[in-house]
Amino acid sequence: LKDGITTAMAQDVEYRLHEIISEAAKFMKHSKRTKLTVADINSALRVRNVEPIYGFETGRPVKFHKASTALEDIYYVEDEQIDLDTLLEEPLPSIPLEVVYTAHWLAIEGVQPRIQQNPLPVDEEELVSKKPVKSQRQEGVETIPLVKHVLSRELQLYFECITESLQSPDPIVKSTALESISIDAGIHQLVTYFVQYIAVTVKNNLHNLEVLKTAMAVARAIRRNPNLFIEPYMHQLIPSLLTCLVSKRLCETYSEDHWSLRDGAAQQIAEICQQFGQSYHTLQARIARTLLRAFLDPTKPLTTHYGAIVGLTKLGVSVIRVLVLPNIKSYMTLLDSEMEKDSEQLRDDARHCQGALLECMRVLARDNSGLAPANLTSVEKSKLVQAVGETLANLVFKDRQGREIVAAVLAVGRECKDSQQQSG
Repeated sequence: LKDGITTAMAQDVEYRLHEIISEAAKFMKHSKRTKLTVADINSALRVRNVEPIYGFETGRPVKFHKASTALEDIYYVEDEQIDLDTLLEEPLPSIPLEVVYTAHWLAIEGVQPRIQQNPLPVDEEELVSKKPVKSQRQEGVETIPLVKHVLSRELQLYFECITESLQSPDPIVKSTALESISIDAGIHQLVTYFVQYIAVTVKNNLHNLEVLKTAMAVARAIRRNPNLFIEPYMHQLIPSLLTCLVSKRLCETYSEDHWSLRDGAAQQIAEICQQFGQSYHTLQARIARTLLRAFLDPTKPLTTHYGAIVGLTKLGVSVIRVLVLPNIKSYMTLLDSEMEKDSEQLRDDARHCQGALLECMRVLARDNSGLAPANLTSVEKSKLVQAVGETLANLVFKDRQGREIVAAVLAVGRECKDSQQQSG
């Protein structure tokens, strides 16, 4: 190149370098530092839409050494000398962890869940440090949450109208609201609100049977709506269903029919296990374990035992074979003692538990319909008494499906004995 061209290029390069260094110095000052780093230079280059410097950055300040020559001073970075013998004698570093992948929900129906893996939205980060504002009203002090509402005005009005209709004494209005929940295609953003509504309703109205039945009807409606994706909300819905199944008391007076509420809750839990059992392999096992503990706990009331028996029965024949049938005889000892007490309510609760166990064995008999019906002889009765106790054996012999029940129960008993002998 000619001298004039090189001189012009050198002046332009010098100007650009001064510009980059000046911009990097601004980043250094804003970072409250007195030493210029490679990161400052890269930030300045990005501001100027220039590719950053590629290389290894140690994060420590670079130490320059001065070398004087006849013409000018030269600054350089001294290379560290490494002793290979010392390096070979050092212990090997630890093996790094294997790369694994985990899945989590980025967004559900357009709403980002609040979990550790997801960052907080900007507007929520600003509200974390702020205290809630309290407004004084005639009834008392009401706390106004500073949370941005993600629902449109139309959905808010729809939700308010539905919840008011569910509390209406008119059955036509209530059934219309439930039908709307079960078929409406535009309420996917309200699923979490309905689940929360069910949880709060069950918690605050444990002795109001009609309100609890309405809450269970809402749960059934949102589950049967084909346009809603409710799988992520099952862990919030199942506790409410279990409460309505095994709670000690679900009504104000003894004469109210809380047994049908428990039957409906058991049916819903069974449907959930059947629908989502493949996605959540441990769901049915955990529910069965919870119900089994309630069934075998002698300190629990008979109403809880009834709910546990019905729930285990609805979970299927395999649960009956493994968990219910081996424990019936020991449980009937407790039930017989309750029947002898001088309390009409306890005796009625015990009769319902007996009926639940009898229905459990009917389900087992229907599953073993291929077996030949047994003869109701004294020999067969003695075998049945050894399996389920004398009181329940008498009820089985009086039942219309008694022959089928005896055949199924004795067949399961023989299978258990054979498996124990083989394992022994």
